[in-house]
Amino acid sequence: MPRDVALKGSGRVELAAYGVADAEHQVEKEVRAAWPEARVEVLEVSRAGAQGRIVEEFAVRYRVRGTVTVEVEDAKEARRSALREVRGRLAGTRHARIAWDPE
Repeated sequence: MPRDVALKGSGRVELAAYGVADAEHQVEKEVRAAWPEARVEVLEVSRAGAQGRIVEEFAVRYRVRGTVTVEVEDAKEARRSALREVRGRLAGTRHARIAWDPE
């Protein structure tokens, strides 16, 4: 039986970017590449280094939300299965360490 499971979590990454807008865009683009249905909200962007350069290091804190459809019989297993699905999609990316909110 298909079940829709809503997931939300937050993460923080450091990345090289040409500016604040580029850093925000990179996070949104990378998360959506792995999970197209996700909504990404950038919460905070700060410079990781003190020197001004063409490409700077930024720390980006963000929240991600989305729904995953899973094929399971048990409602309790649905969330676990959805988390496995999303973690698998994000594995190998800099967004693999998202802290997922409890139910």
